[in-house]
Amino acid sequence: MVRSTSRMMKTAAVSAAALLALTACNGGGEEDTASGEVITVGIAGEVPYSYLDDNGEPAGATVALAERIFGDMGYEVEAELVDWDNLIPGLNAERFHAISAGMSITPERCAEAAFAEPEIMYTTALVVEEGNPHGVENLDDVLEAQESGEDITLATLTAGIEAGYATDLGLDYEGVGSADEGLEMVQGGRADVFAMTAISLNQMTENADGVEVTDPFVQEIDGVLQYGAGSTVFRKDDTETLNEYNEHLAELKSNGELGEILAEHGFTDAEVPPEDMTAEALCAGDLEALQDIEE
Repeated sequence: MVRSTSRMMKTAAVSAAALLALTACNGGGEEDTASGEVITVGIAGEVPYSYLDDNGEPAGATVALAERIFGDMGYEVEAELVDWDNLIPGLNAERFHAISAGMSITPERCAEAAFAEPEIMYTTALVVEEGNPHGVENLDDVLEAQESGEDITLATLTAGIEAGYATDLGLDYEGVGSADEGLEMVQGGRADVFAMTAISLNQMTENADGVEVTDPFVQEIDGVLQYGAGSTVFRKDDTETLNEYNEHLAELKSNGELGEILAEHGFTDAEVPPEDMTAEALCAGDLEALQDIEE
């Protein structure tokens, strides 16, 4: 668990109660979070969503949002850094109460966990060698290069939405467990392309040598633009906490504070989901409705 010394001292009095809440309730549910003053969130090392800063403290847009909303709900937030692939398994194993990592809302993930209403919209970009020797600007270009016989290697987060795009497009790709690993593969010549969310790639490559980031794009698959949005994730039986969280999130959306919180971490108004975009539609894979919103 990631926490500073001061936080450890501050929460020592309630740590036993929090541990009891985590271990005593088989199957989770409302009792998990309602019984303690500390709520633990799983985070991933992906700037600017959730990561550890230079002091080893959790930081990022989703961490700030979690601290605001869960704080309003009466909890102190603790964070545990987890490999991306282990976020949902860790949640369902009751390692933590929620995931705060900007995880995209997809039908496959909705089958495993419960998503709050959309919090952050995003686009995709590619990290390539400086000069972009293969001339790829999106995943369609990567597919065309592979089909034409070019020796081009694509990497994505194993459990990232870009891996789903690659699978749907019929791309050959290598899965990695973290954003840093993907960047290092391109820098080290073990991959030619690393695909991930544009805002993350732009921030994490600010001082990176030997690479550049393509312009953001929305991938199209079978004629449908793959607009996406991410949110906080809960166990399926933790409906009480999820519903209360959504109530506070709706307030932040309606009064404009959601955009203000995200803006502090480099996001723009274009990445704030409209109020009528719903987790239900995204869980159902209703991208047609999402495109109507965007138009």
